[in-house]
Amino acid sequence: MRRAELFWGPLLILLGVLFFLDQMGYLPGGALSWFLPFLVMAAGAWILIGGLQARKMSFETSEQFSVPLQEAREASLVIHHGVGEIRLQAGANPGDFLTGVSGPGMDKKIRLNDGKLEVEIDAGPNFVPFIGPDSGLWEYRLNEDVPVSIKVEAGASRLDFDLSDLRVTHFSFEGGASSVNLKLPARVENALIDLEAGAASIDVQVPDGVALRFRNKSTGSLDVDEARFPRRETGLYQSADYAAAQYHAEVNVDGGATSIRVH
Repeated sequence: MRRAELFWGPLLILLGVLFFLDQMGYLPGGALSWFLPFLVMAAGAWILIGGLQARKMSFETSEQFSVPLQEAREASLVIHHGVGEIRLQAGANPGDFLTGVSGPGMDKKIRLNDGKLEVEIDAGPNFVPFIGPDSGLWEYRLNEDVPVSIKVEAGASRLDFDLSDLRVTHFSFEGGASSVNLKLPARVENALIDLEAGAASIDVQVPDGVALRFRNKSTGSLDVDEARFPRRETGLYQSADYAAAQYHAEVNVDGGATSIRVH
């Protein structure tokens, strides 16, 4: 039984009892005036309990959905997210392009177009008791052998993107007050990364063997490991071996008061 059912079931029974007592004349003030305080208290308790339960859950024990690869040669993934937490990495089930955690408030669109698999996921917030996955975390695992472009649009979120084992050719992020941990692809010849955020904290990890070109238009703080990525000009940092390296990543950051670390 899902947590949402356990939350709403008892409350609906309570509401029915209150309406019955109101009709019988035993309930001064009306059923809703008694029910609303119970609803607020139950929601608060459920959020606290759900947070404790989520720590005990893993990706393997959560309710999942899958998107079969369907012999696609390449793929694109678009994720829309409101408020909460997302984790994305390699490790889809065999035969899948994507294996993810499911939950109320999520919608997905899938289309195979001339060998390209196009997937769009609308993931609702995951901090309320009746929307989102049981674990409290939207988690997605992708096929590591298929070239893929990824676009993420998020609000006030905590986001963990480990692209190191994925063949991500283009990754774009647009978000608000978010905390973003991003590990770049380790075996892609030319990976393009576009990050646009408001008051965000962005941590960019560059795997060994990947040459980086980093451009920053943000007005916030910036911490770049200049021993690996020397500064060429204002807002531009680049690996010394960028032209000769096998694997490249070009990262462009444009945003407001953003705190960025590149290492």
